[in-house]
Amino acid sequence: MPTKADSEMNSAQREKIQTIIEGVSLPPKTTLLVSIHDFQTAQNFAYNGTQRLHPASVIKTFYMLAYLEEVKKGNRNLRDVHIFTNEDKYGSPGSRIGGSGRLQQAKPGTPYTWEELLELMVSISDNVATNLFIADLGKEQLNEHAKRYGLVGTSIVRKISQKIPGDTHSTANDMNQVLVALYSQELVSEEGYLLAIDLMKRSTNKNRIGKYPPEGTVVANKGGTLTSVVGDSALVFFPNREPIALTIFVVGNDGANVARSQGDDTIAKLAKEIMQYFKDN
Repeated sequence: MPTKADSEMNSAQREKIQTIIEGVSLPPKTTLLVSIHDFQTAQNFAYNGTQRLHPASVIKTFYMLAYLEEVKKGNRNLRDVHIFTNEDKYGSPGSRIGGSGRLQQAKPGTPYTWEELLELMVSISDNVATNLFIADLGKEQLNEHAKRYGLVGTSIVRKISQKIPGDTHSTANDMNQVLVALYSQELVSEEGYLLAIDLMKRSTNKNRIGKYPPEGTVVANKGGTLTSVVGDSALVFFPNREPIALTIFVVGNDGANVARSQGDDTIAKLAKEIMQYFKDN
């Protein structure tokens, strides 16, 4: 099981971060969810961190971690090839996968290595590639991974555009714990870890945590967007201290819509203040 720190920040740190969070301007009818892990002190901070939500494409870091663990165990190989089929474009018969990505336009018969599919899922958030990982690993096995990783509020219920009852859910704390587990390298090889960080550094969405990094700071992130959720989750590397794991969601109350531009702006401004605080402390 990966390391999961349970210690909390001291009162002065907690008060400062609480003040930063409470000072952010939120879009109307929304709630803010924040989870932070400081690798320098092994301490955590959470603000609505256990509130359940559909984490949108942020959940793809979990699929990546689970797959890379299977690679380390020898059960999967990133060089293996998947031959793309027309059925891959559907979550259920008649339910074509939409949203981000480019595989929706891919030609059946095209070969893709699993490393290429991993890059598509993480760097450009391809939804078709994501379903291939869910199908390959299996929902039952993914939920077993979640339990072992200590993701107490996470359940994988369905693939994208799969027409079955229920929905996948998680929490800000769980999505941050995925990053803690990744950084620990207890589950993945060094090669797998470096690949994951590279793919997250190359994530095309840098309008949130990655928008205002302090000088010398590097953000490896994975964002996610639904009509009622705008989120981002990142490992933040500083030039002068150990990194932090930072996850932020702006969630519409009772399923209310969240304007993407407003969610982006809220996360970007809050992340800027949080990153600067840790860079200076």
